[in-house]
Amino acid sequence: MKKKLIILLDTYPFGAGEYSFIRTELEKLVECFEVCILSVASSTEQKMMTDERISVCHCMRTFGIREKLEAVFGFCFSQCGRKEIKMIIKARKNIFGRFYDSLAYFSMADQVRKYAKQNHIADGGALIYSYWSNPNCLAFLMDRKSDPNRKVISRIHGYDLYNERNPHNRQPFREYMDEMIDNLFFVADAGLEYYLAHWGDKEEAGKKYIVAPIGTVDNGYIRRKLPCAQRTVFHIVSCSHVIPLKRVPLIIEGLSGITDIEIRWTHFGTGSHYKETVKYADRLLADKKNILYEMTGFVPVEEIMRFYAENCVDCFLTTSSTEGSPVSVQEAMSFGIPIIATAVGEIPNMIDGNGILLSENPRAEDVSDAINRLYHMSAEKREKMCMRSRALWEQKYNAEKNAEKFVGILQEISGGDVIARQKYSEKVVNGEYL
Repeated sequence: MKKKLIILLDTYPFGAGEYSFIRTELEKLVECFEVCILSVASSTEQKMMTDERISVCHCMRTFGIREKLEAVFGFCFSQCGRKEIKMIIKARKNIFGRFYDSLAYFSMADQVRKYAKQNHIADGGALIYSYWSNPNCLAFLMDRKSDPNRKVISRIHGYDLYNERNPHNRQPFREYMDEMIDNLFFVADAGLEYYLAHWGDKEEAGKKYIVAPIGTVDNGYIRRKLPCAQRTVFHIVSCSHVIPLKRVPLIIEGLSGITDIEIRWTHFGTGSHYKETVKYADRLLADKKNILYEMTGFVPVEEIMRFYAENCVDCFLTTSSTEGSPVSVQEAMSFGIPIIATAVGEIPNMIDGNGILLSENPRAEDVSDAINRLYHMSAEKREKMCMRSRALWEQKYNAEKNAEKFVGILQEISGGDVIARQKYSEKVVNGEYL
């Protein structure tokens, strides 16, 4: 008999949400577990299909006067709430803002907790898997002492990890959640390093705290070898939201400083600063005869992957000021494309003989120089970079392999059925996943 697994998600299947990230895992998880998705999506319509073996529960959170009053009372008189208040006051920073953040966090968690209890979601020794380390996860940690047999694990990514991603520079309930949770899974080494620098026990790295990258699917690796003499245009691709954090104007400024290379630049993505960034590109690049450029706006990921497969791309470039483990870089690596990227988040661990690492805050001249260096490399060195990009993707970011490893670890944690354990957990037993 399969062990029951409750997966906590923000939107899927009532919206696309996490689907592109979790779909490969789900294909493996349904083979080993009796899977139930608990979604807290605001939409009432299920827009995405699910595997027939997956059951779906939907907690519609509301925030009327009654819910707000219950949240204030519960927050102030619960054990986790009182601890949170003491820590906020002790820190003496942004007290009112942080109090509000924690109160809202508690309210969201408490509504999920009550829904799960009323509907007996976690009865029968289910393994709770929160895809985000957020209020959904806290909801199932609040009753841990009254249900000591419950196991709760969570992934932790970016917005739910870094203090700097919160307006008041603090992640609510982090100390309490760390105390109560069984395992935390980090999508990148950099995330684990950050977490251990702020919370947790360093002795638990590889035990309670495990790095488990998600990765990307293999869209078909085709490496086109073009003789150097035939390659007349150096093709650069970037892919990101066009928002201040991504610093797309820095790419434009870097390109504007290049005069002796014929360049084609394609940027995929839109965002709050898209129109003004297009105007900036027109102002700096329109008169440069050696540069062709296109800012496409939004393009579905399937079309971007097809673009990589059908075109010879010489370089993927990102000048972002903050990252976790960027999927856009992983996707480019899967096609054997060399990378030029800033040294933020996990990126320093993604560049190893397959590209050029910029500083955290490069100048336009640094971007120009990196492009020039890559362009003027010998054909042999560039080809080695391409092969290395693909090899690193195979080692670290192959979603199929990573999903199998992750499912194996969950089987080990849950003590699932024998057949599934034999199928997915041999490497876990040998310690190869940790």
